[in-house]
Amino acid sequence: MAALFNFTQDSLIHPLRQNFLLGLLTLLVGGLPYYAFSADHSTQKNITIKGQIKLSSGTETSPEGLDVVLLKFVLSPEGAVTPVGPQDRIKTKTDGSFEFVNVKQDLRAGYQLGTRVKGELYSSKIFFVKSGETLIETDIIIPGISNAVEELETSQVSLVIESGLGTVTVTEVLVLSNSSPDRIDTRTRPLTQNLPEGIENFRMMDSESTDAMKHQLEDNILKIEHVFPTGTSQIIYQYILPAWFGSLEINREFDHALDKVSVFTPIDRLQIKSDELIFSGKQSLHETTFLSWKRKASDSNRLKFTISNVPETSLQYAGVSGIILVLLFGTVALFYRQRLTKKNENKIAAS
Repeated sequence: MAALFNFTQDSLIHPLRQNFLLGLLTLLVGGLPYYAFSADHSTQKNITIKGQIKLSSGTETSPEGLDVVLLKFVLSPEGAVTPVGPQDRIKTKTDGSFEFVNVKQDLRAGYQLGTRVKGELYSSKIFFVKSGETLIETDIIIPGISNAVEELETSQVSLVIESGLGTVTVTEVLVLSNSSPDRIDTRTRPLTQNLPEGIENFRMMDSESTDAMKHQLEDNILKIEHVFPTGTSQIIYQYILPAWFGSLEINREFDHALDKVSVFTPIDRLQIKSDELIFSGKQSLHETTFLSWKRKASDSNRLKFTISNVPETSLQYAGVSGIILVLLFGTVALFYRQRLTKKNENKIAAS
């Protein structure tokens, strides 16, 4: 289900590409010999790339002596981003500054700078060389850590509802945006989500933020403890809700505007009805056609909708039959008890 959204929403595609580039940096930063970059540039048109590693306030480390790697990428004939390999590696000076000289100019390529601070990888934005340029300046920003959980904004919520036997499975995809310059630590002030009551079999699923992520579920309150990076993060979790006699009602409360919420369900299976949702069409994802709904314009932060056409189980009817039998036997027993009591009273009155 995670892949379903990773390849269909632009907001989730960017982190994948970023992880690919950072994965490449993992192999390069701190692990390449200095002599690997020796080359004769005397006959080539060269440029200089310089910048500085800038530490945010509260970052407890020194900018001096950090390895900085210059990476190069080109597009293959098929349009895929292909790493050419590291072009150079140097160490930062006392103030965190660095300078690459004699870099061969390639107008078709993209470049990126990367470094590692306390085991974490950081990189600059990808940049390109323009014709005639001889100097490019770009920095690597090392974010600090903040406890300002309110800066972590929910930019999108997708609820994917699938049918089971007497149950529905709900997969929630949260896209969170951190536009601050710092990473946001929710380990002392957890990020909370109000889930529907009566959920069963809750589990976290794959996402780019699952490393070292902790969570607690108390009643229907989900608490997430994690250090969220700058930019966008994705969280995916799943739970089951029981349905009785083919239907159930979901009440979901959010702490943000409901125009960010979308509901999806496979076509020709479940039926969704709500005065607060409007049908927004069909969407084909990974050979499955989904029906989608959007929230109507409203100031309310509560979403209520009814799900019907859920496959029913014979156990539910067996339970009802059992209750009917118990009531029937109870009624019969009460009838005979009252009859016996009346008969005894008549005997006492006759004597």
